[in-house]
Amino acid sequence: MLRNYYYLNRAVTELNELLKGAEVTEIFSQDKNLLLLSIPTRDYPYRHLEISTNFSLPYLQLKYDHRKAKKNVVEFTKISLPEKIKKISIADNDRIINIEMSASKLIFSIMGGKTNIYFIKGDEIIDQFKRSKSEDDIIKRIHQHNFISTSILHDIDLKLLKSYDIKRIRTTNSFISKEILHELSTRNKSDDQLVENFHQILSEIYHDKIKVFYSENEDKVRFIPFSFSSFQSSNDEFILKSYNESLQRFIGEHHRYEKLKKTKKEIEKFLLKELERTSNKLNKLHSRISLGDKSEEYYNLANLLSLNRFNLKKGLEFIEVDNLIDGNKIKIKLNPKNTPQESIDYYFTKAKDEKINFAKSLSLYNETERKYSTILQNKQDFDKADNLDKLLSIKDKLKISNRRKPSKKMEYNVKLKEYLIDNKYKVLVGKDSKSNDLLSTKIAKQNDYWFHARGLPGSHVVLRVDNPKEGIPKNILKIAAQITAFHSKSKTAKLAPVSYTFGKYVRKKKGMEPGKVLLMKENVLLVRPEIPASAILVTDD
Repeated sequence: MLRNYYYLNRAVTELNELLKGAEVTEIFSQDKNLLLLSIPTRDYPYRHLEISTNFSLPYLQLKYDHRKAKKNVVEFTKISLPEKIKKISIADNDRIINIEMSASKLIFSIMGGKTNIYFIKGDEIIDQFKRSKSEDDIIKRIHQHNFISTSILHDIDLKLLKSYDIKRIRTTNSFISKEILHELSTRNKSDDQLVENFHQILSEIYHDKIKVFYSENEDKVRFIPFSFSSFQSSNDEFILKSYNESLQRFIGEHHRYEKLKKTKKEIEKFLLKELERTSNKLNKLHSRISLGDKSEEYYNLANLLSLNRFNLKKGLEFIEVDNLIDGNKIKIKLNPKNTPQESIDYYFTKAKDEKINFAKSLSLYNETERKYSTILQNKQDFDKADNLDKLLSIKDKLKISNRRKPSKKMEYNVKLKEYLIDNKYKVLVGKDSKSNDLLSTKIAKQNDYWFHARGLPGSHVVLRVDNPKEGIPKNILKIAAQITAFHSKSKTAKLAPVSYTFGKYVRKKKGMEPGKVLLMKENVLLVRPEIPASAILVTDD
């Protein structure tokens, strides 16, 4: 709910009261998603306004004691500083925030994957925080709205509200979140009070204390008005009065739980892999040991060959002799290329190697069994770990490295667009013939889905499959196909056929033209070419 328009409105209202007339002395960044405005006072010489352009966590936060790093700092110097803040305001029905200064302004536009900050003088963009070729027409959007520094209670069509149809409501009123509608449906007992209840909820967002807590059911940290009853909280909840204090607590808790989840996932993956690997090794060693030590058998064969040396000659594939142990005839396999002495030496060597190998197998089995027990103990400790400190201690004990291998995308320096569907499924889109080839033959994994507009030129598209056992929902495949059709010559068609298959069925033969591939198997989807609202453009290299 942090990204909700009304909470952003509250943030703007509070920040406007705190920062109106204050002087911005420096604008810089120490992180790819964070811009910092230095706004010092006598009491707070290290006060900064932090603006996050992370599309999944956009916010404005006032930090009273933030120290600038000594290195890896990017300065933004196209605005002549210092400048005084005249007003901080928000568009009346859009997530566009205007930090208006004496001679210029910063526009913070929250727009999914296109979330960005623009530095503007007059009607000209003189700089922007993130470089992107897909720059939206921000000046035009600014002129379409009135900007306010006070709370606003929107009027929504009563018929629309009655339906509680989240998709329809958000199509015409994108600033209304699912949480608001969920709370409204919980509270409302009569349609006569629907608008009144809706405005009461907005008023609580603007003025009520804020509750920050971890929701076990949703496995996420929640940021909602204290009065909301439709979301269950745990015992560990924080209730704060101001938006800024609540935001600081939320960000801290959010990062803590994200780190906890990430650490849990890393340890669990490591332990399961180690258990599987060690278990397989134990089974193989057990099978080897169960066969027994055959060194005496090989020594006997070597001795029998020595006794019958006069019958041995090169070219024989086997020899039949009397076994001195039981008196029966026995066939001994020979290598026809070996001389008599080489055949004898072969079995003596085999007997010696067998004795050493069996002893090593016994030793290795005992050692592997001890290791397996240790891993099981670590797994038990992991299952009992209930806080981040314990998990980090286990991670350190297991020597799990945080170092990441460079992605294949970086390795091949390929030009790609990247979309994220439902904040979970990654879609990669080639931008030219070379990138199409690299995407299809080098970057795509065997179980990734591969797409291409059927019978027409277009981008090669790959839908990442991180867990093949989990399966990809049909609607996600359809959205990936829609993105594919949009990035092809069928972009303007009402419906377009799109071929799709697994990455392992895509081949490129020697001599084929750039961007051309051969499909061993394919399926076809008929879709409307578009970029659905659930697909966010993350990068456009």
